[in-house]
This record gives sequence, C-alpha cells and structure tokens, in this order.
Amino acid sequence: MKRGLICLAALLMLPGLTTGVAAETTSIVKINSDVVIEASMKVRNVIVFGGQITVNGTVEQNVVAIGGSAVLSRTAVVGGDVVALGGIIAVGTGADVRGTLTEINSSNISEAISDLLSNDWEGWSWLFAIFSVVVFMAILVTAMLIVALIPKPIVTISEGIILHTYRASIAGFIGLLMIAPIAVLLALSVIGIVLIPLEIILVLCAAIFGFITVAQILGERVLARFKKPNDSLVRQTFWGLLILWLIGWIPYVGWMIKVLAIVLGLGGVMITRFGTKKA
Repeated sequence: MKRGLICLAALLMLPGLTTGVAAETTSIVKINSDVVIEASMKVRNVIVFGGQITVNGTVEQNVVAIGGSAVLSRTAVVGGDVVALGGIIAVGTGADVRGTLTEINSSNISEAISDLLSNDWEGWSWLFAIFSVVVFMAILVTAMLIVALIPKPIVTISEGIILHTYRASIAGFIGLLMIAPIAVLLALSVIGIVLIPLEIILVLCAAIFGFITVAQILGERVLARFKKPNDSLVRQTFWGLLILWLIGWIPYVGWMIKVLAIVLGLGGVMITRFGTKKA
C-alpha cells in the first residue's frame, strides 16, 4: 500500500513541476533521457520516464525513475523519497537519503499485489489506483510514440475538432451509438462475423487517436496560458494526458469528462477519416 501511495503521490505532483537543469530551485522532468545531477548542482525534484537518474549532488525533495533506475553516489543528498518503478536503486556508501527507498519491479510486483489484496476492500481500492497508473503509463507511452512518429494525422484531427467542434461532437456521439448495431448486423452473416474483430480494432484505434488529440488540444491551451504557445506537440500531448488523468480522479464528474473527451475525439477522427482528410 505504501509503495503504491508513494508512486501515486509522485505522479500527482507532476503538474507543478518545471523542466530545466540550471536554477537551484528547479525541478527536472525528462522523457526517454538519462539525467545526471552533478556534485555542484542543487535541484528540487528529479523525475525521469524511460531513463536512469544519477545523483552526485543535492535533490531537495524526491527522486522518481519510471521505467529506469536511480543511482545515488557517495556524495548524493536526497531530502525526500527515492522511487524506481521498473528499475533498481543503487546507493553508494555515504549517500544521505532522508526519505524512503522504494523499488517496484518484476521481482517484487507479485508481493505488492498480495499485500494489497490481503487488506480486503481497502486493498482493492489501492489495486485500482495502481491499475489506473499502469493504464495511464501505457496510454502515455503510446501517445508519445504516435505523436513523435506520425504527428500529421494528430494535427489534422486537431484542426478538425477546433474548426468543427459541434460537428465532431455529433459525429462522435452517433458513432458511439452505432457500434453495437453494426456488430449485430455483422453477426447475421458468416463473413460479417469475421469482420467483427476488425470493427473492434477500428473503434479502439479511433478512440485512442481521438483521445490523444483532445489531450494535445488541452495541453496546447494550458501551455499557452503559461506563455508557451509554440511548445512541441510531444510536450503538449504529455501535459494534456496528465491533466485528463488527474481530472478522472474527481468524484462523480471525472469519468464523465473523460467520456466526453473520447466522444469528441472519436468524432474528430471520423470527420477527418483518421487524419487523412481536412474537415
């Protein structure tokens, strides 16, 4: 339970972070990149997705490596916790860590799940929280790959949603309602039954593309508020997905907002034909 809480808390503090490496009170957030805190450096937090963190200097609060390891040399000073999700923590003799060390990887994940389930309903709630984090990370990685490798369809879908929001909303709502009837019609014939998996794949791909695009639009608007209107598509998508994930934890209305984002995105995909045609 404590491990899950630490990881969840580390992720929840991401919106308040600012990327960079120079100023003393700056927090560092990197994606698919190693980070080295030199002996002369002093930063607030270090969070890395898909890379290794090496600390030789001072980190005032927390060190979080997601999909990587954390290495603390003998001169390292960490005022908070050190978390490695999917990696290990190596601590040199003399390193000063004032918080807890938490590793969650293949060697202890089964133990963590057993601990959660042993606490009955409370354990199930924590298991759901960890499952949510895992799903978020899977969507985040998928989104980063799509936006980095094929950004053009995302841009086209985004333009379609912005220019024709009402039309995209109606199209998405109708498309969502038609999923079951189309599956029933396909099931009436032998050839149609074979096409049902294809329908499911198309709907899933459309929903993922649409949700990523809505996240990119949201991230763009939020970054524009912070005077960063021309930030990269990857960064816009990252912050948009993070904000939508956090919104999903709001009681009663969070899931509704996520559903609306999926419907709007699905409609954008439909009116642009998966981003191949301008709306």
